[in-house]
Amino acid sequence: MEKKKEGFSLPSKKVTVVPVRRSGGLVPIGHENDFLFKHSAVEYNVPRQQRNGELADPLTDEERTYFESKDSGLSLERGDLSIHKKDRNYWSTFTVKLDKNVLELDLSNPMDYIRWKVLLVNKDHVAPSEAEKFNKGTYKFAIVEEGAQEVAKAKVAVTKKDAYILLGTLLDSATKMKNFLGVYNSTKPGTKKIAPNASLEFLQIETEKALEENMSSFIEILRDKNYDTKILINQAMTAKALVREGLTYKTLEGLTIGDSLQDVVGFFGNKVNTEEVLKIKARIENSI
Repeated sequence: MEKKKEGFSLPSKKVTVVPVRRSGGLVPIGHENDFLFKHSAVEYNVPRQQRNGELADPLTDEERTYFESKDSGLSLERGDLSIHKKDRNYWSTFTVKLDKNVLELDLSNPMDYIRWKVLLVNKDHVAPSEAEKFNKGTYKFAIVEEGAQEVAKAKVAVTKKDAYILLGTLLDSATKMKNFLGVYNSTKPGTKKIAPNASLEFLQIETEKALEENMSSFIEILRDKNYDTKILINQAMTAKALVREGLTYKTLEGLTIGDSLQDVVGFFGNKVNTEEVLKIKARIENSI
């Protein structure tokens, strides 16, 4: 049941505070030491602001009024939660202890609500949401609203489903897979080109590997409105109908058509350049 005081009410919801685990560390994700050592913990209190050295206020005026009233059920008097209090400042000793385990906070509980607000004000160490947990390299924990992880998992499931549907449109055609891999590999400098005589099985393995490496990129490439044009550009590069000097793309006659892939896409899409594009397509055909 919600408790109200002068416009403020404790929300009837729960959040969890979870460790932010990143890949690429010295130990794999899931190892007992992949985040903090087994019995380690971190304590967070109200930080001081860089601009003036004062404590950052975790509460609004309405929240403070409520928690200093009898309605909150806390033994606090008016002024006790002021960040400016000189003696026995509440915030100078209040800490929230976190470790590698998930902490659940019930925001309808006054003390859990205060813990939540203290964590939110630690803006360099605690991400305010699941979606933002990788936005800063300094984030050690993330606050996840009830149901957010389920929503995130559902989105991943939908993305995976979409990716495998697209994969199914490629796997039975060596030509389609070569075209895809040509475009995909062009986004990864240093990647070896696919051999013209590559087997169907090899192409299937490489195409599925591309999906597993970066599912979002896999989908983005295949749904790109300029996908067919990018296939044509890649074929032109393979056939030497287009050459690249540094960042600049040129025809065999030395005509500069762009300083980036997007420039070249624009060139191919401009009807003014139809004659040059037809020449490039003819050279591709002659090379096959």
